[in-house]
Amino acid sequence: MPTWSTDRKIKAAFFDADGTMLSFTTHAMPTSTRHALRELRDAGVKCFLATGRAPYQVDDIPIADLEAFILFNGQFILNRYAVLYQEPVDRDDVATVVQQVHDGLYQAIFMEKDTSYLSGYDERVHSALDMAGINVPEGDIDQALDHDVYQMNVFLGPGETGVLRDATKHLKLTRWSPNFVDAFPISGGKARAVRRVLDIYDLRPEEALCFGDGGNDLGMFDAVGTSIAMGNGNSEVKEMADFVTDGVDENGIWNACVRLGLIHGDLL
Repeated sequence: MPTWSTDRKIKAAFFDADGTMLSFTTHAMPTSTRHALRELRDAGVKCFLATGRAPYQVDDIPIADLEAFILFNGQFILNRYAVLYQEPVDRDDVATVVQQVHDGLYQAIFMEKDTSYLSGYDERVHSALDMAGINVPEGDIDQALDHDVYQMNVFLGPGETGVLRDATKHLKLTRWSPNFVDAFPISGGKARAVRRVLDIYDLRPEEALCFGDGGNDLGMFDAVGTSIAMGNGNSEVKEMADFVTDGVDENGIWNACVRLGLIHGDLL
């Protein structure tokens, strides 16, 4: 792992939510992360959220210091003034997932722009939602057949996703939890969304950095000049990152920004 330094002028920073900005223990943002965002903004660095969450699932993230928001793993991008980009999941693939749920192959969450609903609870669902601190109501999943769905959480463990992959044509699957995969359009993902945001804000990749902890963050690492893995991240993410900081509960974002000279202060 290289010494903490960068010869680039950093003008943008992208942050994953769960396990990066938000603690899995408290389900809240550490105070030091709030201070880091404010310091970055005051230093002229534009800060962006890049998460698999929906717009109505980010209430625990203060938005005052964030420039724009990449949601549903890149399928929905907005700032305070307008929707900048949106692309729902292919309707045929949604129908396949609905049918496989009805066939009892797994449980799934269907995520629309304004609401999410769950097919049913089992041990995996309880474990995943408890870990993220999110509540999703059960609902009539057949409504997904006629609505725009931007992402699905499909509760299949490692090695079990073939049943889904083999039956669909336009889905990309990424995993940050052993309990489920995120399913969204095959052309989508955080990497494309980050590149789109950089274009919108007239920024170059080498002027941007990102923080992440899970498999769905790896695409971001290729889209920016500097990638930082959280200390609580999985081994693949740490291996691919330029730097590995402390865990989210150990002031990882603050400490990384101090080490890189982006903000002034002491390590915590």
